[in-house]
Amino acid sequence: MAVNGPGGAGGRPVTVEELIALNEEIAALVRAGSPLEAGLGRSGAELPGRIGGLAEGLAGRMQAGASLSEALDAEGAAMPPLYRAVVEAGSRSGDLPAALAGVSRYLRGFADARDSVALALWYPLIVATVAYALFVGLVVAFAPRLASAFASLGLPTTRAMRLVERLGETAWLWWPIWPLALVGLGVAWVRSGRAARFDGRSWNFLALFPWMRSLVRDHRSAGFAELLALLLENRVAYPRAMTLAAEATGDARLVAEARAVAAELERGRSAQQAVAGGAFRAFSPMLRWVLAHGSTEGSVVQALRNLVPMYRSRASLSAVKLRVLLPSLIVATVGASATLLYAATLFLPLSGLLNELAGP
Repeated sequence: MAVNGPGGAGGRPVTVEELIALNEEIAALVRAGSPLEAGLGRSGAELPGRIGGLAEGLAGRMQAGASLSEALDAEGAAMPPLYRAVVEAGSRSGDLPAALAGVSRYLRGFADARDSVALALWYPLIVATVAYALFVGLVVAFAPRLASAFASLGLPTTRAMRLVERLGETAWLWWPIWPLALVGLGVAWVRSGRAARFDGRSWNFLALFPWMRSLVRDHRSAGFAELLALLLENRVAYPRAMTLAAEATGDARLVAEARAVAAELERGRSAQQAVAGGAFRAFSPMLRWVLAHGSTEGSVVQALRNLVPMYRSRASLSAVKLRVLLPSLIVATVGASATLLYAATLFLPLSGLLNELAGP
């Protein structure tokens, strides 16, 4: 079986949907106790498109003697570091199905939030595009006629009229701004759907929207707490467990802080001393407290597991707000902006003309 295929090393990054499908296939095989190399080989022949190629590539490497983690590493940039870290952490903990289930929830949360943003954006973008086209037509076609009316009536040109006339004269310079903005939005949207870019930068675009930042933070906190508890329960050393769990979140800042804390722990300092030294600031407050005091207040594993449903319920609430309120918020913002734009470009010059006609 060929090792390199559509999903071979150096291929284009997988999308979120492709990674969800591949993860569910691997998770099903692991739960069933089926050998991954044989199961993925069969799945590769049955699954359509790039997912089949990825499955066949992984099966080929595992048949050659590689572990699942090594086979994923061989995919290079096509597979996200987040997923590779989760598989490594799950393998070390001895409970790979639980780790795969956790990353599946994280990926689905991301995909659902992204779909909510798409549904919220499409109608306002259409309205904004039509409004922009009408605005360009207004300053290019209507403004010169209004200026001619001022001149033919011998009336002095108002400040608003001069501004609109100037916009029409320079329209060839600024009219591409909105089309270029749409292109940039499209590029950012495509990049946000590439699972191989699951790091802090991947969320920069989506985090611009209300409730998105808290949704992401809660999903990551839940995933970190769940995976760290799993690793600690299976006797993985605290510093290594913290680093692996942080790497599985894909958050570069959290990973850097977890590594710094792990280094402090390896030097013999306690987690509480590390917190006093200014660490853990990338963690949510409750998670920070549990990591610092869990070993003294009781079982840190149980405390971490108690946090998981809280963070997941908060993320679900943010997702509901995103789906229900974001479309109305964007439509109201776009509508108000379009109204102000037309008031400035049409009614101000027209009211100026009428005032001049009615003047002494």
